[in-house]
Amino acid sequence: MAEKKTKKEVKKEEFRYSRKNWILIFSGLLVGIISLIVMGLGDITISVILFVIAFLVLIPIGLLLKP
Repeated sequence: MAEKKTKKEVKKEEFRYSRKNWILIFSGLLVGIISLIVMGLGDITISVILFVIAFLVLIPIGLLLKP
């Protein structure tokens, strides 16, 4: 027979990412926004480097890291 789960177990399964994951994801978004501001100021090289760091390094690590 199927066992019923308690409310605590259900809540625990709903929350997939830990605080560390969220910090990495939002820092990636912040670096991405900063790169767009730098691009607006005219420095394309630094802007592209920041953009790559944000969207190819920080955000994927934040999404793939186990909580």
